[in-house]
Amino acid sequence: MATRVDESSTLVFGMVFVALQAAAVWWATDRRSAVVLRVIAPALSAAVTVAAIWTALALAVPVIASGDIAALVAILAVGPAVAASSRRSAGQRLLPLLLIASGGSALLVFLVISCVLPAMPGFVSNNHPPTFTSVTRLVDPVGELALFVLLAMALGADLVRARTRMRRAVARERRQSHGAGPNEMVVERPA
Repeated sequence: MATRVDESSTLVFGMVFVALQAAAVWWATDRRSAVVLRVIAPALSAAVTVAAIWTALALAVPVIASGDIAALVAILAVGPAVAASSRRSAGQRLLPLLLIASGGSALLVFLVISCVLPAMPGFVSNNHPPTFTSVTRLVDPVGELALFVLLAMALGADLVRARTRMRRAVARERRQSHGAGPNEMVVERPA
């Protein structure tokens, strides 16, 4: 029974991973997304790097995977690090970079804890029946998932707010560019 559950979770993880890769390749090759891709690629690269470093540390020191502290520190530190190290161009905002880096690393660490590490020898998931062998019971990754959802919602709200500000600025500029025209009021003299 346990192998069927493990096989199905690995299959689902593989299908989601392939779908995300296909969407990323399609989006990256679209000409319209070149500017956006240049902006968020460093944030996503930092997220992948932090998740890989956390995974390597968890494999080297399994106690790290039994608690949330190291994962949350890594997730919350990558955003400000990306924002501080980015070369800002005119008009580029730092908040989306921060949210993308931290949110991406939260999602990747969640996937590593829930799908990758339980498949490795020496690790069992948090819902595995209690055993008396020398394995590391992984932390429940709900904290990482909740942090990802929170950061994704904050990113969505920030993007909506930025779009609203842009539309208001364009509308204000249009109103100002029309200016006052000639007075077309006709004044009639009393008879």
